[in-house]
Amino acid sequence: MQAETVGLPVLPPLDARIPTWSLDKLELRQCPLCRSNNHPSLARPDRLGIAFCGKCQLWYVSCLPCLEEIRKLYQGYWFSFRPKDLSKSYATRLQSDMALGKNDIRLNRLSALCKGLEGKQLLEIGCGCGELLVTARHRGSAVVGNDISQEACSFVRDLLQIPVCPGELCDSQFTSQFGQMDVVVMSDLIEHPVEPLRTLESALNVLKPGGLLLILTPNGGEASDNLQCAKEWVGFRVDLEHLQYLSAATIFTLAYRYDCRIEHLETFGYPWLEGIDRLPTESGAALQSVKDRIRAKFRKSNLARRSVRAIHAFLNTTREEQRDPRLGTYHLITILRKMGSGREIP
Repeated sequence: MQAETVGLPVLPPLDARIPTWSLDKLELRQCPLCRSNNHPSLARPDRLGIAFCGKCQLWYVSCLPCLEEIRKLYQGYWFSFRPKDLSKSYATRLQSDMALGKNDIRLNRLSALCKGLEGKQLLEIGCGCGELLVTARHRGSAVVGNDISQEACSFVRDLLQIPVCPGELCDSQFTSQFGQMDVVVMSDLIEHPVEPLRTLESALNVLKPGGLLLILTPNGGEASDNLQCAKEWVGFRVDLEHLQYLSAATIFTLAYRYDCRIEHLETFGYPWLEGIDRLPTESGAALQSVKDRIRAKFRKSNLARRSVRAIHAFLNTTREEQRDPRLGTYHLITILRKMGSGREIP
């Protein structure tokens, strides 16, 4: 059935990257978790309608573009839609920088729960360009990547020398090749697929009993179930490839459905929204590469490190009252433990 978005309030744009969809070919979509029908109440800047499911406590795109257009968006994703430095020199810096990701909230939370990551088998589904995998490898994990982007898989496999399972994850094929995992990470992923439950189930199927699944995703709970709050939430105006927005209540629903125990649940900000109203460019990616090299040199100097920390502390103090409210609780992070037979991962 063709979807109708005419008459819905359209949110003003914030993100300069607005996908172009064939709006005359949109199809109605049920809640991706419970399959209930919900009427859209808002349209994002890309003109896709979004609806709220009270049963699952999540917002989702209810006027869906054709699958071919969605798949096309992700081919060349890191070259055009989100230009990234995929050079050999960047790969070399990632592998040589042992301080990379020292303060990574995802790996720090996982490490605390499983008493260190050394010796753990870790899979990242939707690994992108592999920064988290390199960091986990620095910490002693045996890592494997998975992504639907061809250029991301090539970079991770060929330049970072990390095993990759390309395409949509097939759990039976994966476990026959790599075995079951101690840890699975889905970072900024669950909000992307048309069928998020299929992705979640595949993640749990490759996880050992007692293993840990980390999910990081935009915090749709900030939009609440109130239309005015939803209009004001920044999450509906950025990263317009997202198709669903989970809340903490959604996590509880999923944990119960799949017999998982919630080991950790928190929210944190999203400072990377700065500059999102400008289109990304290849020169911007190159500039970021230069910045990374400068930071690497600074890290080698104790005096430079202390100076930078002092400057950051001063700026954070003097700008505390001027902080962008969008930096508050944009992200939701949870760690689930797969229950069932077998011991928990020590």
